[in-house]
Amino acid sequence: MTPIRSFTLLLSLSGCAFGLETGLSATPIPARAGGGVVHDGGAAAEDEGLPLTSVDLTGRLYAMSAEDMTVTEPPGLAGLWDKVLTTPLLVYVEKETEDELRLDTALANADGTQNLCEKVRQFPDASWQENPVFAAGPGAFDTSFAGSAATVRDVELSGVIDEYGFGWRDGTLDATLDTRELKPALGGLDDVCALVSDLGGECFACTDGEIACFTLSIEDVTARFVDAEFDVTPECEG
Repeated sequence: MTPIRSFTLLLSLSGCAFGLETGLSATPIPARAGGGVVHDGGAAAEDEGLPLTSVDLTGRLYAMSAEDMTVTEPPGLAGLWDKVLTTPLLVYVEKETEDELRLDTALANADGTQNLCEKVRQFPDASWQENPVFAAGPGAFDTSFAGSAATVRDVELSGVIDEYGFGWRDGTLDATLDTRELKPALGGLDDVCALVSDLGGECFACTDGEIACFTLSIEDVTARFVDAEFDVTPECEG
């Protein structure tokens, strides 16, 4: 198995904060999820200038899958992303105020319903002062890579919500990963940064000064409203 293939499988098996799930093929967002209808996001307000005034986003659930986004960093990961994000990623608006959105994220099952056996993670409160544009982060998520504890840092999520709240477009998702936390899951491989380089990325100095971190950047994120339930404190059955 090539080093790049090993690296890709590591991500797909990690259960990472962005909803990376075990599997080897992309699962599209279904027409119905948990009995709820999935709506295509309409066009966002022209020039990002028309705020939502008649829609309360509290309790709204959105879903996105691999084909709803473009990986730009490291660029070589773009063609492999459907092997990494194999089930939809859910984002739930727990609360909307005039200035902020409280957003939760979790994995979906293959049928698009919430995976109740996966931890729900909360983004830092998202700025909503530029309604219909929201921006969450930076923040950090504790996670694991193939059983090894790790932290995904500098997590940021943004997008432009359409005027009816049925989706968002022009989204971005960014994070910083520390390659030293990936080594145990890669069998103690010494130079994970070499794999990042093979994918067209580049390692840079982490907060402690060691050249060991790299950026994951995703653009053109679109999400669709899902008329389904979401549990912020799920209980795994079985």
